[in-house]
Amino acid sequence: MSAGRRYRRRLHRRVLTLVPEIPEDAPPAVREGVARRRLVATTGRCPCGAQLHLPEHPTPGTFTSVAVHHEDWCPAADPNLRAAMEEI
Repeated sequence: MSAGRRYRRRLHRRVLTLVPEIPEDAPPAVREGVARRRLVATTGRCPCGAQLHLPEHPTPGTFTSVAVHHEDWCPAADPNLRAAMEEI
């Protein structure tokens, strides 16, 4: 069983996750950062060790945003991805 399936099964509730598309023409640093963010959104974990923690009791029918704290060296960390995107 995949990590994503185990993660979703553990939640026992329906969740809609919106993930960005990875632009084919983006620089490698942007592609890797976006890919890792997609991975966190779908499996709950990043290769750097960051984990997605959803609220215990979300209000049905509402939107909830969460923050994932990546390691400083991770391409998906806000400062690293922002710097990579500024180079485009």
